Amino acid sequence: MKGNDMKKRWFIKILIILIIFCGCTNKQPLSQTQLLLDTQVTITLYDRASSNILDECFAICKDYELLFSRTNPKSELYQLNHQDKTKLIKISKELAKVINIGLEYSKLSNGTFDITVGQLIDLWDFKADTPKLPETSAIAGALTSIGYRGITLNDSTISFSNPNTIIDLGAVAKGYIADKIKEYLIEQGVDSAIINLGGNVLCVGKKNSDDFTIGITDPKGSSDILKLKINDQSVVTSGIYQRYFEVEGKYYHHILNPKTGYSYDNGLASVTIISNHSVDGDALSTVCFTLGKEQGLALVNQLAGIEAVFIDTNNALYYSDHAKDYVIQ
Repeated sequence: MKGNDMKKRWFIKILIILIIFCGCTNKQPLSQTQLLLDTQVTITLYDRASSNILDECFAICKDYELLFSRTNPKSELYQLNHQDKTKLIKISKELAKVINIGLEYSKLSNGTFDITVGQLIDLWDFKADTPKLPETSAIAGALTSIGYRGITLNDSTISFSNPNTIIDLGAVAKGYIADKIKEYLIEQGVDSAIINLGGNVLCVGKKNSDDFTIGITDPKGSSDILKLKINDQSVVTSGIYQRYFEVEGKYYHHILNPKTGYSYDNGLASVTIISNHSVDGDALSTVCFTLGKEQGLALVNQLAGIEAVFIDTNNALYYSDHAKDYVIQ
């Protein structure tokens, strides 16, 4: 009897070990979605089951929204945009850092992308039930407020040559926030996760032992036109199908030309950037769109660690030098 009892105890111990082992190697992902940053934010953990970690990720989003939002009256950027800009203004180091990133990309594009388009963006309501074109005179007035070269930034002080200038960080802030969330996840020992800030996708490591599969949306449909294999990198797309309306048969989208005040019409439907840091992908997806296919591809091919996929309005695809290495055939 004692021998049988011993065997039973060892069998139970082995069974418990197997159950624990299987449970560790087949963890279900833990995911949470919230409406933040004027978009749907989803964060999924594949190797940790901590709701506290997810809660902190969304707290990070909320904190940064109170720094970078152009439309929230409580945010630092909103208050900067709506105060007396005829004098030197002190701002937080983090807001200064992101404004500086935006200025660098404005300079890189030679002004085809410009973070001072805030007043122009306010004229275009792409969420209206019955959208309409802004008045020509209003657009002309907004254009006079645009010009990134009129901003002087020194450490944590900023000044404006034009007091009517309104800064918009929509093309850099989400990428910056995604990078900060990734930093936090890594600090918490997370090795496998995906951060999705309304289409700004940033991967932490691999999906368990496999590359993440990230789709690029077909501009003419709702499915994916191709899929990418991504390991610990960012994928960000800017496209004309994301926010748009039609008036009298003409298509207007949210990527606005700071020189004309109207949507870019350069034959492109979307630009997707693959990069190590999401802030670079966020900015470059818009910068390259504004530059157009030829100049945009030429720029990407000069930048280390950056790849791109351009899709034109006929759904033809164009790749940077090594972008096809990421495509799932």
